[in-house]
Amino acid sequence: MPPAFQQKPVVSGVIKSGELIDVKVSLAVAFNAQSPAEVDNAEVQLYVDNQYEETLEYAGNGHYQSVYVAEEERDYRCEVSIPNFQTAVCSTFIPKQKNIIQFEHINKAGVDEEGLTYPAVKVTFENIPNQINYYELVINLFSSEEIFRPSLLSIIDPVLLNEGLPIAVFSNEMIDGDSYTMLINYTTGSAYNQNNSGWVTELFPVQVELRSVCFNYYTFIKQQYLYEMATDEPFLSVGSVGVFNLHSNVENGYGILAGYSSVKSEIINP
Repeated sequence: MPPAFQQKPVVSGVIKSGELIDVKVSLAVAFNAQSPAEVDNAEVQLYVDNQYEETLEYAGNGHYQSVYVAEEERDYRCEVSIPNFQTAVCSTFIPKQKNIIQFEHINKAGVDEEGLTYPAVKVTFENIPNQINYYELVINLFSSEEIFRPSLLSIIDPVLLNEGLPIAVFSNEMIDGDSYTMLINYTTGSAYNQNNSGWVTELFPVQVELRSVCFNYYTFIKQQYLYEMATDEPFLSVGSVGVFNLHSNVENGYGILAGYSSVKSEIINP
């Protein structure tokens, strides 16, 4: 017989520099339950650099929001009190933004097994040597209907290969200098037959976003990818962690509080 399930608070949120803070509070439920129970009677106190800042306002659907705009290079701590539960405590740090030095788009970076060309982005960005940094490189494509992320393809960059996963979340463990140039191949998932002369990958206006992320963000995203690959089901977003206890930094509860700062490149129309 499995041990009796012990219900605990779940506190989840991603704090981005330059934006208001939003934290979701729910209660963990057993693995066979439909969804986590949202909490509407919590008291969520926000501390900045160990100083009390404000009590977040309830905004519905388990979300609590601040009027405080987050800043980089600051520590954030949330203390969440729910009747009949121990106070759940979680904290994070927002790293300093690292700049994009150069951004280049390569329309034809290679050819896949079916003879279809695929594109790539080449990004040079700042790094702080002799200091552990964590990054995420996000590729955004712009169609007439939406902004979407492409799938990565044929990873050859040594820094990404060192992470062991086909996602662009990485540390600077293998980066020695004060800058690094990363090449990422990708596929748009769309192609057309040009004048009946062969299939060509459809390209879209592209922009890259360089995120300087905290350790908890870095660890959670990698574990989230492994979970989704193992179950073949999309996991809940970082802002709404529910049943499954992946990487957690919440004392007396479950969930994740993470932070990042970011910078975006210009938009290139291939």
